Amino acid sequence: MNRYSPELAPDLNEQGAEALLAATFEFLLKNKIKTKAIIDFARKYNDPNKPGHRLHLYKNLVRTYDDMGVIMATWFSDPKFLDGSGQPLPLAVGPGQRSIQRLIRVSGAKVRLELAIELMQQSPSIKFGDDGKMVAVRRVFVLPKFEVPRAAFVVERYFQTLMANVAGRRRGTPLLLERSCYVSAVDLAKLTPTLRDIDHRGTAFMDSIDGEIENLRIRRPRRRPSSEVGVLVFAWTKPDRHKKLKKKC
Repeated sequence: MNRYSPELAPDLNEQGAEALLAATFEFLLKNKIKTKAIIDFARKYNDPNKPGHRLHLYKNLVRTYDDMGVIMATWFSDPKFLDGSGQPLPLAVGPGQRSIQRLIRVSGAKVRLELAIELMQQSPSIKFGDDGKMVAVRRVFVLPKFEVPRAAFVVERYFQTLMANVAGRRRGTPLLLERSCYVSAVDLAKLTPTLRDIDHRGTAFMDSIDGEIENLRIRRPRRRPSSEVGVLVFAWTKPDRHKKLKKKC
């Protein structure tokens, strides 16, 4: 039977759940999360007497990451930190009008100067120029070895989007964007130029969206109702393992 029917929903959902959990466990294990930690969390999750999740470090890191995003967005958009061609100026680490310290103050970010500089030194989004000043390389702030917290943030928001859309369909309210483009078999010889095009166009789109939603940011969120808003775009390729195995036989 090729057509989907409601009777298949339980089995389909269970198999989907198995695929989701398998991919999650594989990702965590590859990132050196111990099997015992995964199993212990699964066992405790449905315990009615379980304590609250220990997510303080993670939540603080997410807030700091958000602050770093604000700083980078300011660096790429505020005229005080741009040259005549609209490119971000190199900034000094110490005090001054064109310094990281002033950039943080103008951006309104709550991160400490010392922590911001430490994170910038680790990020490929910033590099040091020959004169010792920090140079902005890319608008998006990223950190190396940050895969697990980043995945946690993205997957959590994606699940919330799916559930919000389920509720939206019932209530007739506007749905959030949730779609993908997918082709099961492509010619690898033709793939590289397409991926390069996706990268260039996707980057331009995200830069424009980032600037637009950054302008909506409330500088003093406690004084009025607020909500998160975000857009995620990613591309993937996955080699056909079955065909590789057949070739070896």
